[in-house]
Amino acid sequence: MGKISVRMKIRNFVDEVRAKEGIIKEEEIRELTIENALVDTGATMLSLPIDLIEKLGLEEIGTREVRTANGTVTRRVFTGAWIEIQGREGGFQAVELPIDVSPLIGQVVLEELDLHPDLQNQRLTGRPDAPDHMVVECY
Repeated sequence: MGKISVRMKIRNFVDEVRAKEGIIKEEEIRELTIENALVDTGATMLSLPIDLIEKLGLEEIGTREVRTANGTVTRRVFTGAWIEIQGREGGFQAVELPIDVSPLIGQVVLEELDLHPDLQNQRLTGRPDAPDHMVVECY
């Protein structure tokens, strides 16, 4: 077994809407590419270091109690992160992490983007019955 690190692009979704409305220029949309985002099957949400959140200009929407390896802490939550992993995209809230910590891709992101960890081969895959596109489950 091993860890899975993936490339993830993140854009500020509010900037994207503002650009479509002509309020800002397309080149003013704040975005980053993370080469080593860590897939964390023990995490629930998208978690980003605070310096990346600040560079992206994400909007703080409150706080949440977060269980970590070092105990329970209160962390700020931000909205407006539009992410792309392996050509699959979606909008997510992000929990802040300390600076110099790898971004974490949790179960909510994996589920919504329909990505499945293959720990043995250290990669993300699509579901076996639809490996090349997202499928949403609505039961």
